Amino acid sequence: MGNIEDYKAPPTSWAKVDALADSLRSNLKMERETRIPIVNVVEKILYEQLELFEFQVRGRVEMGSAEGLTCPKGDFIRFREDVYESACDGGVRARFTFAHELGHFFMHTNVPLARALPSERLPAYRSAETQANRFAGTLLIPAALLTSQHTVEQIMSEFGVSKPAAEFRLSGLRKDGVL
Repeated sequence: MGNIEDYKAPPTSWAKVDALADSLRSNLKMERETRIPIVNVVEKILYEQLELFEFQVRGRVEMGSAEGLTCPKGDFIRFREDVYESACDGGVRARFTFAHELGHFFMHTNVPLARALPSERLPAYRSAETQANRFAGTLLIPAALLTSQHTVEQIMSEFGVSKPAAEFRLSGLRKDGVL
């Protein structure tokens, strides 16, 4: 993830992160959808219908290198304009960014976070960024819809995710003995 600032989050198990992402899919009645319509979920359902947060799109000047930003108080989720447009067009990285920001919203709203020093190597279960990545991977690629026969290429095609996301999710599920 490059030079993204990270924050120390409360320790969270991967089982808890996965359950939260799976619960969101269930609440949205999207358990069986391979390619979750992530922009509609964020913009139309969670923002317009449920009014959980303010949905914002901003230009590069305001956002800089940040592709997405979730207010720590849960007031808004903001996306850079080019990321929003790419997500609307099915761009795989942008779709992941949308799911990642949802992870921050559901896991890190009104949670005490401390900025990690650049030299500090946080354990994955304490890293807000790693937790949000795990949530995004589970939301976009739920274990319940995979079989041991799935290939990286099939996952990319069926779920609308990048090669690194598909590889990481598949290897993690195999390592955990889920597949």
